[in-house]
Amino acid sequence: MDSFYWGSLALVGAVTLQLTDRRHWLTGHLFLFAIGAFMLAAYHRFSAQASPLWQLIIVGLKILAYVLLPIIIFVVAVSFVRYSYRLIRKEGWHFHYSLLAIVGTLLILMLGLSVVNYEQWQNKPLWQLLGLALLLTGFFAFSFLAYLIACLTTRLGRPRKIDHIIVLGAGLMPDGRPTRTLSYRLKTAAKFYHAQRTKYHEPVTIVVSGGQGSDEVVAESTAMRRYLVAIGVPRDAIQEENQSTSTQENLRYSHALMVRKNPFYRAVMVTSDYHVLRANILARQLSLNLTGIGARTPWYYLPFAMFREYLALILMYRWTNLVAVLGIAVWYVTVLVRLV
Repeated sequence: MDSFYWGSLALVGAVTLQLTDRRHWLTGHLFLFAIGAFMLAAYHRFSAQASPLWQLIIVGLKILAYVLLPIIIFVVAVSFVRYSYRLIRKEGWHFHYSLLAIVGTLLILMLGLSVVNYEQWQNKPLWQLLGLALLLTGFFAFSFLAYLIACLTTRLGRPRKIDHIIVLGAGLMPDGRPTRTLSYRLKTAAKFYHAQRTKYHEPVTIVVSGGQGSDEVVAESTAMRRYLVAIGVPRDAIQEENQSTSTQENLRYSHALMVRKNPFYRAVMVTSDYHVLRANILARQLSLNLTGIGARTPWYYLPFAMFREYLALILMYRWTNLVAVLGIAVWYVTVLVRLV
C-alpha cells in the first residue's frame, strides 16, 4: 500500500464528511493529507522514471529545500514578531496580542540554538531535542494549514431558504457602538436579510445575540439592534438575545428563542470569516441545524484573529492534540533508540 492508496482513502473520507456534514476540522486534515500523499506518489513515480539529468535536478531541488527551510522559518518568525508589535501599537497592549510574537521568538530561539550547536557545542542530545521541536513545529503547521482549508470547506454550500438569521456578538466600543468587526457582521446579516426577502418574499427574523459585559455601557444585542435599524432593517424584524457571554451561549440561547416561535426553524448564523469553522463545530456539538455565513475581517486584524481562532480549536480538541503530540514524541524516541 503506497502513498497513493492512503491519499485516496483520505480523499474519500474528506469528501464523505463534506457531503454529510461539512462542520468538521477533520475535513481539512483529510484534504491536506490527501494532497500531500498524491504529491508524494507523483514524486516517486516521476523520480523512478526520470533521466539522469532530471535525477540531478531533483537532488539539487532537495538541497535547495534543505537550505531554504531554516530561512523560511526565520522569515515567518520575524514576521510574527513584527506583526504583534504593529498590532499592539495600533490597538494597545493586551497579552493575547503578543502570542504571535512569543511563537516567533521561540522559532528564532530554536534556529539560534541550531546554529550555535553546529558552530560550537556539537551536543548530540541537543540535536535530538531540536529534531523533536522541529517535528512538533511541523505537526502544528500541518494542523494550521488544515484549519485554513476547513475554513473554506465549511463555508461551501448553496444558500437556502431560511426564516431566522443569528448574528453573533463581537464586543462594543467604549461609547456603546459596535466594533468594526461586529459592524461587518451586521452589514453581512442585513445584506443576507434583504436577499432572502427579495427572493422568497417571506418574513425573516434577525436574532442579535450578545449580553452586556462588565466594561460595556449597553448589552451588545441592543447596540446591534440600533445599528441594524440605522442601516435599513425594520425594527419588527429584529429580536434580541441579551444574556449570552460566549459563542456557545449565543447559539444555545438563540436556539431557545427561535424554537419557541417555530420548533422546525431554518436558520443561519453570521459571524466573522475566521470564526465560521469553530461556530459550525459548536453548532454541530449542540445538535443544532445551523451553518455559518462569514463576514469580512479588517485586514490588519486578520492574521492575529486567525491565529487566536486556531489556538481556540487546539484547546477545544486538547485531548486529541495531546495524544497526537505524545504519540509523535514516543515515535521519535523509538526511532532514536533503534538508531543507537
